[in-house]
This record gives sequence, structure tokens and C-alpha cells, in this order.
Amino acid sequence: MDAGWEPGAVGASLLLCAALLGAGCALGLRLGRGRGAADRGALAWLCYDALVHFALEGPFVYLSLVGNIADSDGLIASLCISSRLPCACVNCMAGG
Repeated sequence: MDAGWEPGAVGASLLLCAALLGAGCALGLRLGRGRGAADRGALAWLCYDALVHFALEGPFVYLSLVGNIADSDGLIASLCISSRLPCACVNCMAGG
């Protein structure tokens, strides 16, 4: 495995995705009461997908616009930094 692989970050990521899946399914099934099984399943998937976009992709876009991942110490930044060493982001490449 890669030298930058961190089991803590991977575990935290899987835990976050599992929590989002549970929340998305619960929300979708609650909002889909009175609908057919296929509609409830589709609504649960759409709720999960929306939560993933807001919780995982939103902070990444924010960090990309106002700063850089190399300077952040949040969960999303730790996943991005540990997945690729050496850093290949534009800011690090421009700095030397």
C-alpha cells in the first residue's frame, strides 16, 4: 500500500458514508410514505445523493475556492492529502 495511507482517515470516511446512507434512507423512506416501493427506494437514493453532495463535495469545493487543501486540517483534506503523495495540486506545484 501507499506510504501515505492512513487507516484512521479511511475508517472515518467509511463511517461518514455509512451515516449519510442511514440518514438518506431514513429521510427518503419518511418522505415517501404512501408511495410504492420503487418510489420510496428512488427517493431514499436521491436523499442520500443530496446529503453526499452537501457533506462531502461541498467542503471540497469551498476549500478549492477560498484556500487550498494542503493548508487545511479537516477530514476531507486529510483524505485528499493521504491519497496522493507527493502533493500534485496546483498550489504545491507552483511553489516548487
